[in-house]
Amino acid sequence: MEQISSNDKERLLQFIEENELDYKIEDGGIKKFNVIAVDGIRFFFYIVEGEYVIVKYDSGKDKDGQPGLTPYQYFKFKTLPQVLEQLNHYDESIPKEYWYPTANSTEIGFDKNGYIDDWYNDFKPDDEFSNVEQIDDYSYLAYSNPNYNPQIKSPFNTIHEVSPLNQLEDSYTEVNKLYFEIHPISCTKGDEKYLLKLLSNNEEVLKEYVNYIVTKKKGLKMLIDSIFDSVKIFKNK
Repeated sequence: MEQISSNDKERLLQFIEENELDYKIEDGGIKKFNVIAVDGIRFFFYIVEGEYVIVKYDSGKDKDGQPGLTPYQYFKFKTLPQVLEQLNHYDESIPKEYWYPTANSTEIGFDKNGYIDDWYNDFKPDDEFSNVEQIDDYSYLAYSNPNYNPQIKSPFNTIHEVSPLNQLEDSYTEVNKLYFEIHPISCTKGDEKYLLKLLSNNEEVLKEYVNYIVTKKKGLKMLIDSIFDSVKIFKNK
């Protein structure tokens, strides 16, 4: 078996980047070119008798004392687009969580290495309600739109008693504007991380936020879309 050509490798890497697939790339050193999925599965790529062969490697099955397990599987394809389609299908089949709430946003930190000055350009919902603010060593994006009055509840609010007859209204706070901030934690390509702060009350001084840690550029785009989908549904009711 011989490895795929440099041109095929470039096309594969371009496909992963353009489609924002969650693979890590390993190329160089003593290991042959491979991509690593979120679940730890590795894929190696070869040419055998004019056909493409994907070698799927599961390190969890490559352990002493576990007979009968086969860590390697081999899959043949006639064309590179078929290979790319399989990579896309496998990535989409893995359950993923791109964001999660955090109760403490004061010690998250900021990675100066690889910081991109205009990182926020990909995430501006629109110019009318978006502003770029400066804090310490980085810029953050602030979005404020009074045309939406979302209902928001903190996932950490366990003290508030909910009326059994009026659960929705009692457990959620209607705020007088949609406001959120996006702070970069890391701009490292392929391993981006952000803090999204969603305003959850109407106080001008004692502001409260629902805070989310978000991974990947794709994850941040999905969370922003989810916020707007939610407020549009609420507005149309």
